[in-house]
Amino acid sequence: MAEETKQAIQLYFQKKISEGQSVQITDFHQPSAGWSDEAFTFTVNWEQNGEMHQKGFAIRKQNKGGLMTEYQDSYQHFKLLDRLSKHSDLPLPGVHWYETDEAILGGTFFVMDKLPGKSYVPWSKEGKQFFKRAHEEGEIPLQFVRHLADLHLLDYKEIGLTEDLVEPSGKYGYIDSKINEFEEMYVKYLISPDPIMVDALEWLKANKPAAQRLSVVHGDYRSGNLLYSKNKITGILDWEATEIGDPMADVAYVCAKSNRMDSPLLNYLLDKQMFLKTYSEYTGLSIDENVLHYYEVFHQVRFVLISQSAGTDFAKSKTKDLRMARQGFRWPLMRGILAELLGY
Repeated sequence: MAEETKQAIQLYFQKKISEGQSVQITDFHQPSAGWSDEAFTFTVNWEQNGEMHQKGFAIRKQNKGGLMTEYQDSYQHFKLLDRLSKHSDLPLPGVHWYETDEAILGGTFFVMDKLPGKSYVPWSKEGKQFFKRAHEEGEIPLQFVRHLADLHLLDYKEIGLTEDLVEPSGKYGYIDSKINEFEEMYVKYLISPDPIMVDALEWLKANKPAAQRLSVVHGDYRSGNLLYSKNKITGILDWEATEIGDPMADVAYVCAKSNRMDSPLLNYLLDKQMFLKTYSEYTGLSIDENVLHYYEVFHQVRFVLISQSAGTDFAKSKTKDLRMARQGFRWPLMRGILAELLGY
């Protein structure tokens, strides 16, 4: 299967590099497939005007059997990366082509630059060792905070993001839209009534915080979604959940227990006090622990829904991906953390 995919990509680039000759794909690699997308990295080699050229690329393909794919828009993802890579200093790949012909790779996909560096699963043995060392050396944690702050300080209107992303109306527009989305998802993936989720959704309605400002919110900003090389963050990945909203949603996501479990460090990487103090100094935004708690409940509701949707899709044979079944079995754990956050 990997060789067939490699050959299909080679044929695709032979057409895209129309003036090139002897187009060859080398260093082909498929990282572990994501929950909603598949990724491929490779090097393209070709001859043009008597000279040899070489460039690294990556492809992100929509996975039809992925997690909550009905809530993902890969073309919007492509356009977002295009704007952000051109109008910010964040470590992002430039994008090249968006392809709708599903016959090529079995789904829509887009082509972007391959970034240097490696990603780590934070709770793996290798990941724990890497993040422990990174925490002790201190350079990567500071970069982690600075990149998030820079994202939240971007003038999204100036760079045209409102053409692609919905700008919420008023201080409560973002959270109101998210609660509505959660309620829709709860009903859609419901197997049996869940009083804890009903309680949580009503709690979110009753305790809404007003956004200090609206910003570009990554939606999945964590240590496992970054690339690293030596003592530097070289890439920020997984922008499919990005929207315009309350930046405290990202801040609380970094702090969420589900992103560190038993580790005393946020995202297995940061001291909480250092993270909040440094972020506040960079952005000028105040940090309210009550607001952080609110958005941690918010994210935990989302985690429960993710487990619920994965298990439901597997049970209904919408996917054969065993990771979805495993994620479904995490539902009691995610639900238990939610109950704890609500003070049960």
